[in-house]
Amino acid sequence: MRKEELFVKRGNLLWEGSRMMLPEHKESWLKLQQEESYIPLHEPLSEDNWQELGLTIMEALSEQHCVTVTIWNEGRYLPLDGVITKYDDLNKRIKLLFDDDYEWLNLRMIKDVCRKS
Repeated sequence: MRKEELFVKRGNLLWEGSRMMLPEHKESWLKLQQEESYIPLHEPLSEDNWQELGLTIMEALSEQHCVTVTIWNEGRYLPLDGVITKYDDLNKRIKLLFDDDYEWLNLRMIKDVCRKS
């Protein structure tokens, strides 16, 4: 193989090892990615959806079975698996117990609750 043919087939290998990104560029690129993937908070649930959500929460609370709660958090929907241990009607929130920790979840941020199979 001649030297010219080798040069043509190697593509852009001359510059492959010298790629770099400035911290400012990386920061702005990550910010852009975050803005593009941002999902706004869902509209308030309808009365029927609230009743269905409330029934599912009360059933999970009384039977202590594992549920998957989909919540909105900083522009993304996150599924959380755990057991609902308390319902705080005054502050409109539920307590979700994980393996060794718990978290209070605001009902306004909850989009869906379903029983985990």
